[in-house]
Parts: sequence; structure tokens; C-alpha cells
Amino acid sequence: MENLWNSLKERLRSKLAESTYKVWICPLTYSGVEGDTILLRCPNQFFASWVQEHYLPLIKEFMVQGDKTWKIKLCPVEKVRDAAKGQLHLPRFAPNELPRPRFCDRYTFDEFVVGSSNQYAYSACLSTANGDPNHSKVIYLHAGSGLGKSHLTQAAGRLILDRRPQARLCYVTANEFTHQVVRAVRNNEIDDFKKRYSRTCDALLLEEVQSVSGRDRTQTELALALDVLMDQGKTVILTGNRLPREIPKVNDILRSRLGSGLITTINPPDFDTRKRILRRKAKAQGVLLDESIVEFLASRLTGDIRQIEGAVIGLIAKSSLLKRPLDMDLAREVVLDLVGEPPEVTVALIKDMICRHFKLTEQEIISKSRKRAITWPRQIAMYLARRFTDSSLEAIGREFNRDHATVTHSIKRIRKELNTPGKSRHQIEFFMDQVEKKRWQS
Repeated sequence: MENLWNSLKERLRSKLAESTYKVWICPLTYSGVEGDTILLRCPNQFFASWVQEHYLPLIKEFMVQGDKTWKIKLCPVEKVRDAAKGQLHLPRFAPNELPRPRFCDRYTFDEFVVGSSNQYAYSACLSTANGDPNHSKVIYLHAGSGLGKSHLTQAAGRLILDRRPQARLCYVTANEFTHQVVRAVRNNEIDDFKKRYSRTCDALLLEEVQSVSGRDRTQTELALALDVLMDQGKTVILTGNRLPREIPKVNDILRSRLGSGLITTINPPDFDTRKRILRRKAKAQGVLLDESIVEFLASRLTGDIRQIEGAVIGLIAKSSLLKRPLDMDLAREVVLDLVGEPPEVTVALIKDMICRHFKLTEQEIISKSRKRAITWPRQIAMYLARRFTDSSLEAIGREFNRDHATVTHSIKRIRKELNTPGKSRHQIEFFMDQVEKKRWQS
């Protein structure tokens, strides 16, 4: 079977870029077989998650031998080492007791990068965890995948336990809650299940609430549990990728409970926040990124925080494994692996976007007018054109009926504003984000 895997690796090598193969496939080593599953050892959990998300579908295409299709299981070395120290067991607890939650060490309030996209959610969770009497004890965190819902939820749970070590805190996903309901009904233990949440729970952290969609019994039990906890003034933090009113197949009673507290949305991080996330993630790996690389990555990676973290890990891994400098060429390769080649952004597209936002005509923005209402949008447009297109200074000048020197002056002016906190910088960063969105929507 080891020969099968080694043969498969060579086939994968022919399908992938050499640098990708060396970083993500070569370190995978044969570890054994369990039934119809081939076990592969890999460096760590992040590595396993990355391979599973990006390369496992391709690997599975080759996992056919005759009439048999083999499955793949990735085994992080760090977990193998832990398991070797002794058999791992799930904690046992009585039906009406709560297990001690296990939180990710990195998920603390200190490690959360706060920006305009998440400041309200951050402040709400921090105040609730601190027991602020003037703040809602029921929070619904709404956000897409990878934007920090779990980070804030676990940070709040950790702080609650730091302040009150004896607090009985329950941290579960909606799927786990459903399994508990099913098990309780099957074993005729539903009364014990209800006691667990009504009498022995001081704080409930429930993730991915949208998963209860269409599960009638789960919805009934969750609504009853929330009723009791809210009536007793307990802390409740719920997360979901949809707002309560948007979750399908949810009964009115539960929908009312989900929407009865403070609802806050975490949006994708803006340009400035992305830069701070990149610096923080790199620093955690013991690396100081050049500012030009930080700006490049922040301008190209406009998705979730996991994507940004993946870029930092990939950049450092490639640099270390391939013995290459951590430079812009390597950063471009990592971005290419993550998001591919971006569609072209043109000066005309930027000019049109700025004109529509400031309610200007094309004739006005290229006119000789020196009114700030026109010169400011024009300077932003010229800066964006220089940053996001391959156009020369002369070509950009022609688009705006200006000479080379005027374009250079405008670019310097906008760069200065970007280095100065205030409304102007936020406005420029807003337009930079808009260009990136147009880039990926083209």
C-alpha cells in the first residue's frame, strides 16, 4: 500500500506546480491502513486542514485500484505524538452535567484584530463576558465563514471562566446539540437533558445555529432551553451564517428567541484591518514582513481571515522549504495558488466608479476645474489607476487630461493621506476595497 501512495505522489507531481508539490504534497508520508482508509502523516493540524480543503479532491481522483476506491485520512504529527503518550478518551459526565469546554489557545480577545468591520461585535462580546450590567447578556453573532465568529465566542467563554472559574459553561455547535437531543430521546433521558441546560448551565455558547433548520424536535428543545436561560439572566452567545429572520424552516417560537437579544454582524475586514491581521499572523510565526508585501497581500486577499492566515503560512512554508527569500515574487506565487490570476482592472473602470460615487460626469473629472469637489475625486482615481493597473504615469495623465507631473503629485498626496489617520484615509481605503470587489466580480 505504501507503494501505491508513492506512485500516487508521482502522478500528483505531474498535475501540480513543482513549488506546490514540494510544499503541500511531498511532506505527506504513508502511515498505515485502517480498513479501506490510507493514513497519511503530515506536519500539523493547519497543514492537514489546508491539504484537505485544497488538494484532497484531486488526491481522491487517483485513489482507485481495480474495483476498490481508497479513502484518505490525514494524521497531524502533533496529534500522533499526543496519542502515543496514552489512549485519548472523551470526558465522561453524568446526563445532567456539563463537560469542561476546550478552547483554542489562540482564540483570545488580545489576539483578535479589531477593525471597523468587527468592532461592534468585539465590544459586545467583551462587555458581556465581563459581566457589564448595562449590556445585553444575549448576543447573536452573524457572519460568513472565517470572519471571527468562533474566535469571539471562545474568547468570551475563556474570559467568563477566567473571571468565574466555577461557572458552568456549555460550548457546543448546533449539530452537537441535535445529537444530544437525539441521544436523550433514544435513551429516554430527555428530562435529564433538560435539567442539564435549565439547572446546571450558567452560560451557553451555541455555534452555527442555522444547522437546526428543519429539525423540529431540536428547535423545540432549544427554544425551551433559551427560555429558561434568558429568564434567569444567563449569558447566551449564538452564532450563525444567516440572520435569525433568514434561517429557513425554523418555527416562530425559536426564531423569536434567536432575535430577542443583541444582533451584530461581522463583515469582511477592510484594507487597513487586513494589513494588521497579516502583520499579527506573521509575527506569531516569528517573521517580520516587508511593508510592500503586506500591502500587496492585503490588496489581493479580500476574503475571510482564514485565507489571510493561509497566505502567511504558505509564504513562510515556501520560503523555508524551498530555501527562497521572503520577497514579492514568492508573495505573488502564494496569491496565485490561493486566488488565481485576477481579472483586469482598467483606468476607465476606476474613473467610472469614482464618477458615480461623487456624482460627477466624465467631462467634469477631466476638466481644468480646481474645485476640491472635483480635484479630490480625480486624485483618488489617479492613485487607484496607478496602484491597480499597469498603465504608465503618462497614460494615466492622458485619461484625465493631465500631465505626468500632476499624476505624480496626486499619487504622493493620496499616499500621504493613507499614512494619516482620519476620514480621508478611510475613504481612500473604501475605494481600494471597491476596486478589489470589482476585480473579483468581473
